[in-house]
Amino acid sequence: MTDGTQDLALPPDVERELDGVAPCEIAVGVLTYNNATTVSAVAAVVRAGLERHFASASTVLINADAGSGDGTPDLLVAAGLPLVRVRHATPFAQRLAVPFHGVPGRGAALRLTFAVARRLGARGLVLLEADVTSAADEWLERLLRPVLEQKADLVVPVYARHRYDGTITNLVLAPLVRALFGRRLHQPLAGAGAFSARLLDRLLADPGWPASGHHQTDLWIEGTASADAFAVWEAWLGPRRAESRTRTSDLPTMVAQAVGGLFGVMSRYDDLWLEVRGSEPVPVAGVPVTPSGEPAALDVDRMVGGFRRGLRDLSALWEHILAPETLGDVLSLDTASPARFGFPDELWARVVYDFALGHHYNVVYRDHLLRSFVPLYLGRTAAFVVATRDRDVGAVESHLDAVGAAFELHKGYLVERWR
Repeated sequence: MTDGTQDLALPPDVERELDGVAPCEIAVGVLTYNNATTVSAVAAVVRAGLERHFASASTVLINADAGSGDGTPDLLVAAGLPLVRVRHATPFAQRLAVPFHGVPGRGAALRLTFAVARRLGARGLVLLEADVTSAADEWLERLLRPVLEQKADLVVPVYARHRYDGTITNLVLAPLVRALFGRRLHQPLAGAGAFSARLLDRLLADPGWPASGHHQTDLWIEGTASADAFAVWEAWLGPRRAESRTRTSDLPTMVAQAVGGLFGVMSRYDDLWLEVRGSEPVPVAGVPVTPSGEPAALDVDRMVGGFRRGLRDLSALWEHILAPETLGDVLSLDTASPARFGFPDELWARVVYDFALGHHYNVVYRDHLLRSFVPLYLGRTAAFVVATRDRDVGAVESHLDAVGAAFELHKGYLVERWR
């Protein structure tokens, strides 16, 4: 064990679970909530991945459960590994309406998992999602080997996606994380990941751990790792397919939770990003994987129609959020022909920054602010489809890089108004 891990405070029930569990080199964390239909397959992947890639390493499986009622934790016994089962507190509202990431109280689950991993002296922790049915044994190797052998501290997955999958990430979260934290991560809210002991110790010692229920923990981890010069990596994995009966699929709710979570990190932890200038790519493990199947077809006419309805119904609200020049530029966008609709990168960066500022200064009720962002997001997504649907993969990547560069270039606009 590293210095200080013996002093980690754990609940009495967790201490009882740890009785007789030997120290380990690798910890595997699986956060669960009513995942009985999928978690056995994930357990099988864990066992296969460890046997194939880390056969000589001692391992413990850690299950942090949010109060499943379907026997999910019992099914992880099938992995045939030493198992520590813990249950964490969950906000009542999140049990009524499960967040986009599928685990009520994810922040509390992560903290408990990290603490158990360090109590056991693990050199590295790999985290997998309990409802992702496409996980493969090589995922453990790609995520964990950079931590164990190449001094990586945080490894974030990059899943194989079609160009129009994950546009909230591509057009909002990734460019904003790039500008804020100075790291070019493709998928900042990827769910899985790997962590070094050094980073876990740093995070567990931080008194500013995000409060449960605010969808901020993963982004705070990335911001903290970047600000403190930890080695942040990415790992190319295969396609990500989740089978969940609990995750929300409502677009306004997903936008409000994901974007609102990042805005919340910006407000509470502005010391992580206000002084950051520029950005850099991160090392990558593995090679890109081509997604299989046909890409989803997005209806540009429908998305532009949603943007038009926003212009009609929300302009009065946007007056309280968007700067006058920004609002004027948004209102002047030509929606007459959806097939030629455009939304300039510089304007989009100002829109997102104005919404972040409005959220920070609480200019309107925050849930209303976040939900009023959706028509603007639909408009920007429509413009992305128009600009890239006849282009090759390289051109799409260049387009998204230009979006990130615009956020980076205009970060001063945000910083000047934040202080």
